[in-house]
Amino acid sequence: MIDLAVILAVGRGTRLGPLTKDRPRAMLPVLGKPVAVRIMDRLKEAGISRFIVVTGEHEGAVVAYLNTSWTPDVKPTFVLQIEPRGIAHALSLAAPHINAPFVLASTDHLTSTAHVQQLLKRFEEFKGDMVLSVTPISGGEAERGAVVRSDGTRVTTITQETLGGRGHMAFLLHACSPRLLKALNGKTSAAPDDRDLIHPIKALLEANGKITYVNAEWHVGLVHELDLLAMNKRLLREGRDAHILSEIPGSVHIIPPVRIDPQVSIGLNAKIGPNVYLESGASVGEEAVVWDSVVLRDAAVLAGEVLHNQIVARRARLSEEMPPELPSDAY
Repeated sequence: MIDLAVILAVGRGTRLGPLTKDRPRAMLPVLGKPVAVRIMDRLKEAGISRFIVVTGEHEGAVVAYLNTSWTPDVKPTFVLQIEPRGIAHALSLAAPHINAPFVLASTDHLTSTAHVQQLLKRFEEFKGDMVLSVTPISGGEAERGAVVRSDGTRVTTITQETLGGRGHMAFLLHACSPRLLKALNGKTSAAPDDRDLIHPIKALLEANGKITYVNAEWHVGLVHELDLLAMNKRLLREGRDAHILSEIPGSVHIIPPVRIDPQVSIGLNAKIGPNVYLESGASVGEEAVVWDSVVLRDAAVLAGEVLHNQIVARRARLSEEMPPELPSDAY
């Protein structure tokens, strides 16, 4: 069974707008923990015990968190990518530390522990070179990753084209043999997303590599601002980390699931939930109404304000919609 994972915690996430102005993408919060740690937690739950973490020059906070605040029984190996030269290049930097089959994961993609377990099991049974995590193509998702076609069992093609709407979209959580590392030489493209791996995977296929895939029941990619809201809502529905860790007035109306970090201020008669995450340092004013939203550190919801389907950051407010009034069945 694979017990090693390579975590690509590189990239500031420029498409995430104001969310990454003062912290790297890997440190964006998902119910009280950085997204990188949420992903690593799930790998650990599935049986991974060794981690190689590739970071960039702006990811010092990731290293500090993993060294001081993560599980004490795991000591990751850290590799520095000084210049942002893509995913394949980052993997090549980790290669000297890789001595066995491994899971390759990024801090952009969250899925279930059950899917990680299926991925590991499939790799052991398949006895090939790679097992890709995929989801069915839907809408514009194929533009954000690599698209694969198969014969029903083995991957036959990988491309960034949509293939006429057929096939599956691969997201960056793969089980790999060390043979992938040999395919990296001269096959990097420094693409801004997961498509950077298309070239070495193609090279592996051309060398008669044996690659298959596993469908994920669900997957959330962190590409745009509101994807962070989707990640937090997904974990809230799981229920494991939906906690209230701040003292709040008795007049506050809570509708689960919610996560309220320590050191959050909430005013009298506020209504919070469902599907709300309030990060440490956030504040909600008196009689405010918040649901299906995330309020980040040092950000405030004003007294009497109605907040729905939004992320409130210190510098900006990011939303899908702002309904003129509460739905009749919300409370």
